[in-house]
Amino acid sequence: MKISLRKIKAIIAMKFQTLVSNTSVILAPILALGFVFIMKRIMPDVDVNEAGMNFSTSGFVLSFGLIFNIAIAGISMSSSPLAEEKEKNTLRVLMTSSVNGLEYLIGTLIPPLIILIIVNILMIPVSGASFADLQLGSYFVISTVSSVISLLIGYVVGIFSKNQTQASLIGMPITLILTSVPVLKFLQEDFGQFLNYTYTGVLTNYSNSIFSGDGYQWNVTDSVVLFGWLLVSTIVFVYAYKKNGIDG
Repeated sequence: MKISLRKIKAIIAMKFQTLVSNTSVILAPILALGFVFIMKRIMPDVDVNEAGMNFSTSGFVLSFGLIFNIAIAGISMSSSPLAEEKEKNTLRVLMTSSVNGLEYLIGTLIPPLIILIIVNILMIPVSGASFADLQLGSYFVISTVSSVISLLIGYVVGIFSKNQTQASLIGMPITLILTSVPVLKFLQEDFGQFLNYTYTGVLTNYSNSIFSGDGYQWNVTDSVVLFGWLLVSTIVFVYAYKKNGIDG
């Protein structure tokens, strides 16, 4: 399948305008920053790192903000615009033109991914952490791969939705489960072990461990979980696309 950079650039420009003008979608990353800003100021500063227990207010707030941005904003920024275009038949017009599925996917993936990455970076100072506290390479890889996973999940939701309302209903339980990971891991230690096998669990582990004495250390479990989720979400997306088409 041949791709045209000119068409991809045109789709990227169109998508940026669509995202910025869609208040319900663009509000999610802004809310993520706002909630983190407020939580950092109302929560007491606690930094416990003893007897096998690690807790840091900055780490907890950072993981909450990252997961809010990546899970809620990420899924809604891909599912809602896709469902809206199907609802208004603009997608069918676009797909019956000379734009192919791969060009559409690349062009629509880049704008929300850039927004997510920018907000993920802004989340560091807003949460009270400093760039010197973090291993920025690991932070960038984990947060960016997680963002791509959420966007792919959102596309699958959008493919199986006929309109924005249906996309919201299907996406709500998924985002609810993914965003509850930091709190459940803190409150339910046994259940928290199971949550380590989610990509938001990897994000939480990273945020919690960067303020521990040894910092975050890449390990086999986190790597397999993160890239396993990326592989599975890609396979599910390809299956959904082949079965229904992007405008099915």
